[in-house]
Amino acid sequence: MAGHAALAATMRSIVELLDRRFRATIPPGDRRPSVVMVGTADLEAVGTPGAQIAFPAVSVYCYRISVDRETRPGWSAVAAADGIPRIPLRMHLLLTAWDDFVENELRWLGLTASVLEAENLLQGPTLHPDGGFAAEESLQIVPDDMALESMSEAFQALTADFRTYLLYQVRVVVIEGAGDDDGGAVTTVAARAQALR
Repeated sequence: MAGHAALAATMRSIVELLDRRFRATIPPGDRRPSVVMVGTADLEAVGTPGAQIAFPAVSVYCYRISVDRETRPGWSAVAAADGIPRIPLRMHLLLTAWDDFVENELRWLGLTASVLEAENLLQGPTLHPDGGFAAEESLQIVPDDMALESMSEAFQALTADFRTYLLYQVRVVVIEGAGDDDGGAVTTVAARAQALR
């Protein structure tokens, strides 16, 4: 199972996937967006000098992480058997295109949707190695949904203007804990104490 860096590695995997496909699809010399992983501060800094989002771009923003309630009972049972805690998570993503022309933004959102629909499984070499993913692990990228009112409220909380977006979620990122090593530590201390007598 993946380690604590899995969420960041998953985002990097998606950014790299989109960037590769954009480069392969958009002819050299044509206007091509960069693909960037962003946070709230980056969305608020759009249009300022040195901003992470520089037109043209497609941004990938993880606006929420939730526990996957469907698979959690099964992973809890596995943890009870082997003593290694695991938590299955879903990443909720907001993908937005940025350009001076709305036609370009819609074109890139269409290309983004096309890529994620065609390659909706991240596995093996498409998973960034920093995540510590096991060889057999795979993550699924599926469309997500949020009420328009909730998304409007989210944009109102930011200084960025409301924009057309795509919502996706990645499921299931299973993060593995360290397990219980107390038994080994006590045994080692006891052995040292006997050796000193």
